[in-house]
Amino acid sequence: MTEIVMNQSELAAEIAARLRDEVAAAVKAQSVGVATTATTAEGEGVSFGDFLKCVATGDTRRLREVYKSAKALDETTGAGGGFLVPTQFEERIRAVGAPMLFDQLVAAGRGPLMLRTNAAELALPVLEQDQAPNVESSALVGGVRLIWREQSADVAESEPRFEQRIFRPHAADAYVAAATELITDAPQALEDTLVSLFGRAYAVLKARVMLRGTGVGQPRGIVGHPATISVTRSTTGTQVERDTTTILDMIQRLLPGSATAVWIAHPFWRARLMATRLGDTLLYTVNGQSLVYGDTLAGIPIAYSEHLPAVTGAGSLILADLSYYAMVERASFSVAFSEHVRFLKRQSVWLFGVRIDGAPLVNAPLILADGAGTNTVSPFVEIAAEQ
Repeated sequence: MTEIVMNQSELAAEIAARLRDEVAAAVKAQSVGVATTATTAEGEGVSFGDFLKCVATGDTRRLREVYKSAKALDETTGAGGGFLVPTQFEERIRAVGAPMLFDQLVAAGRGPLMLRTNAAELALPVLEQDQAPNVESSALVGGVRLIWREQSADVAESEPRFEQRIFRPHAADAYVAAATELITDAPQALEDTLVSLFGRAYAVLKARVMLRGTGVGQPRGIVGHPATISVTRSTTGTQVERDTTTILDMIQRLLPGSATAVWIAHPFWRARLMATRLGDTLLYTVNGQSLVYGDTLAGIPIAYSEHLPAVTGAGSLILADLSYYAMVERASFSVAFSEHVRFLKRQSVWLFGVRIDGAPLVNAPLILADGAGTNTVSPFVEIAAEQ
């Protein structure tokens, strides 16, 4: 009798094992966008589409064990958010933004200082450069100067002035609704579409806030910032003469030594900029470089952005050294899914989340050490509104 019982137990265990294998195979066959380009230690196929499928089905075990992904928590409320996107998929999403303005500036070495953090905030020590410097020093070095000393005399005091700049990444979300059937009918297309949409939307967001962020619940942009010098438009002569004079005035107010400066203009400025000239020499050239159109103005590359004000508005043309702008990103994106929000429309909703902060690293224009006390320059110069 004992032998019969043992055989029955073994048979039950074998049946159970076979059922588990069949269920696992069926689930794997229905995974979204299954790819073999990356594998786990167990040899399981992984992809961003499969990650999205796990989020959609609430497969927290696979999310933890295969993708090492945890819930993204909101520090301000303590409520649970979506799941953190694995690093390898983050890079794919970021790469989608390569053709966009922000990523082109970074790739050309003319973008802002980019920092990533896992913390809720990041403190940066920066020099105070908005005080009138001693004539033997410079605002660029925050008051530090070398002081002449006679032999055996005491060293005169000269200390740098530091301040702490706090960056607290703000949350921004992208809400994408897709037909429920897409998850099973066209999984690879859904994966590619979501990656493309989110990657480009993120690149657009960074460009927008770097230029025109309000600083209230979002990064602070360059346009209208206290450190940005506003240059009044010339009103003398023809349109070409007025534009040329204004551009030269803007160049004069740019911080000396800004070797990575870039013009950023509203697209409708292009025709007017192409006409500017000094005597018989055009200020505008086309050099075929990869930075947007490859245009230069007075030897400085030009990028065009739809996020600037219209041509007649203040800040429609900017001359900036973006190395004086810092943008801080939380290290991971997050993604959440709901099939209930738009249930009656038979649509599922994906919610992608990022957290960023940014601001200029100077508070005000820098005063030149020429003794006048009123001559100022800045890494950021904008054109004033048309009168």
